[in-house]
Amino acid sequence: MNLHKDSGDSIEPCKHMESMLNRTADGTAPKAMRWFAVYHAAHCSRCGIFLDRVTSLVGHLHDLKANDGSHPLDEGLSPERWEAVEAGWAEVEK
Repeated sequence: MNLHKDSGDSIEPCKHMESMLNRTADGTAPKAMRWFAVYHAAHCSRCGIFLDRVTSLVGHLHDLKANDGSHPLDEGLSPERWEAVEAGWAEVEK
């Protein structure tokens, strides 16, 4: 049974696995869920690629945060510019 179409470079996981794979990658999955997700990913190439890439992304994000706790863009914007950006975000979120 084919659960999804082959679309080239896509890394779309099986629809019923996406949440489990994401929770496994970010470390929030309970032990049984994590075991099932890893087992499935070992036997499904799409889900395996998805889990590898999301786990890598989560690791990179943790590394960025761990470097000094600041966002990489903090260095490039003045305090005044950050204030303007945050004001814009606040306006959009209303």
